[in-house]
Amino acid sequence: MNLKEFTQMTLAVLEDQGTASYAPTIIADDTVQVIQGIPEGLDHREALQETVLRLGLQQSDFFFGVKSGPGEITTGFHTFADTQFQRISELRKGFVVSDLADCAWWTLGQGRDQ
Repeated sequence: MNLKEFTQMTLAVLEDQGTASYAPTIIADDTVQVIQGIPEGLDHREALQETVLRLGLQQSDFFFGVKSGPGEITTGFHTFADTQFQRISELRKGFVVSDLADCAWWTLGQGRDQ
């Protein structure tokens, strides 16, 4: 699987349930981890990265999806050397997928997780 395929899988979920109830998701190897029970007020992007660190995945290959704004889901593929990102934006008549060169809130690999 590659990032485009993971994003398309995420898009299928969003078309069924919308972005409002989307929970942060990690796929590492054949394991799917949906992060639930996030405390009120904790940003889902922060909860995602804390879970990656807690699971010891920061130097592993994994896919992720997380609500990153109103009507917006960021998907990514993280490797030890790099992270690729895409954004799914919910519009009135469907969704639009775009590639992201960088993601300002993503801090893994920037010293915090060393």
